[in-house]
Amino acid sequence: MSFTGPLEDRIAIRELNETYADSAFRSDMAIWLDCWIDDCVWITPFGEVRGKAGLTEQWGKIGESFGIIGFFPVLAAIEVDGDRAVARSYVREIATMHDGGLYKVVGRYDDELVRRDGAWRFAQREYAALIRENGTALP
Repeated sequence: MSFTGPLEDRIAIRELNETYADSAFRSDMAIWLDCWIDDCVWITPFGEVRGKAGLTEQWGKIGESFGIIGFFPVLAAIEVDGDRAVARSYVREIATMHDGGLYKVVGRYDDELVRRDGAWRFAQREYAALIRENGTALP
């Protein structure tokens, strides 16, 4: 996978990733949800979530454990083909836990994106945790 397709689309996909990160930092669920299409799929070590209703429920569960979330994406590849694209990114996440601890992890997202009504959105995001800083087992 590499960087292919129109530069304008690749910039828009980068900005979508940055908006996703900003919404996580600011705990802005409405903006975070707007990064996804209605019939999206989010796959993480915690399970698979479908649709915006599922995302909303998962957001609530995340909020039960985490306080402030630092989310730093690095886009490694974007391939645009018409109104569809695939991308790979790496993320550094640092979050405060409500129990006083810190959660630190490095992960990878493999994404499928679609352009609808002129805007790029995530159709599917599959997350793999690669490194957990404190050495505990990955979920």
